[in-house]
Amino acid sequence: MKKNIYSGICAYLLAMIIIVNCRSVWLSNLNWLNLNNITYILFILGSITLIGININSINDLNKTILSSVFIFLYFFVYFIFRPIGLTQNIKLLIIVIILIWVMQVKGKNLPLILEAYANLMVFIAVLSVIMWILWSLIKVIPPTGTIPFNWTAVNGVHSFIPTYGHIYFETQDINLPFIGNIIRNTAVFTEAPMASLNFCIAFLLKLNEYSFKKDSGISKSQIWLIIAILSTFSTTGYILLILIFFIKWLEADKKYFIYKLIFVIPVLIVAILGINLLIRQRTVYGTMSTNLRFDDYRVGIITFFQHPFLGAGLGNSDALVQNMGNWRIYMTGFSNSITEVLAQGGIYVSLIYAYSFIKGIYYSFKYKALNGFILVFGTLYLFCTTIFSYQYILIALLILFIDFKIYFNHR
Repeated sequence: MKKNIYSGICAYLLAMIIIVNCRSVWLSNLNWLNLNNITYILFILGSITLIGININSINDLNKTILSSVFIFLYFFVYFIFRPIGLTQNIKLLIIVIILIWVMQVKGKNLPLILEAYANLMVFIAVLSVIMWILWSLIKVIPPTGTIPFNWTAVNGVHSFIPTYGHIYFETQDINLPFIGNIIRNTAVFTEAPMASLNFCIAFLLKLNEYSFKKDSGISKSQIWLIIAILSTFSTTGYILLILIFFIKWLEADKKYFIYKLIFVIPVLIVAILGINLLIRQRTVYGTMSTNLRFDDYRVGIITFFQHPFLGAGLGNSDALVQNMGNWRIYMTGFSNSITEVLAQGGIYVSLIYAYSFIKGIYYSFKYKALNGFILVFGTLYLFCTTIFSYQYILIALLILFIDFKIYFNHR
């Protein structure tokens, strides 16, 4: 009993750090510059404690050791030839190896740390939706203050964003047709796509809360996550929801599969037109983010062809910036993970990512696990459209996909 309690405490601590690490405002607050180092140390200590408590229940100890050694040697070779940002990359490698062990600690249906992450994101979803309606839309109370925010800093000049007790932030707005300008729900994250990313991942995990294989209906937590995704006005999240419901709908009754395909064509046309309208109306800090997103794919591919095998070096943003046009000189942030990994890590590092996704899809089909497939497919979609290349949550999911069969057999 005590073991479960202590494991739960550690898992929720680690899950909170994973959320903070995934583009939270707290890490972009200039007043809290040491938070990154503090959370890094806490993550290592919490992980060691969780592993120590559950060392006897790890499924395959020898395999875990071999996986850790392989990853260490694989990236050790890479760092010899690409020693760019070596300190930060070694720190990230330590996290990868630690997560290989942490992900072996099982919860009810998923690794314990991912279940804790999903539960915390549901809590954040509920809290942020309520605050968004009452504070950002209805404006029941004014912000409690502002904080310096370096996510959108230009030439070292940062902006200030409204905050409500440092538990809810207003980082972006959007101009909607017939409605006008409103605040987007970004919760505790730097921008709407980042909030949508975390809500989407939690939703994908919650789909597998009861079973990878069977559809258990929609739960209250899933409903809250859907509302939270919609309130971000992020097209990435909208498209993912449409894809998920489309797959679920087609799978619901295979007997009428052909008729459903015929019926869905006009629905998809309307959905695409609606999304296109939202894209055209979406303005991020005065600049059409859509143009930047498409240009990022171009920049990433060009940089990849300049350094195809080993890439330009993990975390080497300068290599990407050098291939950007002068028109975006003050907008050098990158927006997708797939071409960033290709450009910075080359084929060598990209193989690890590709192997994880392929393994996850393979196990999903092998065990006929629809929800498992949606989790892998959804993560791959987010990987192609959103920037979280080296965040802890993506690393954890990639490790999960490699060992997916453990959870299918577990049922």
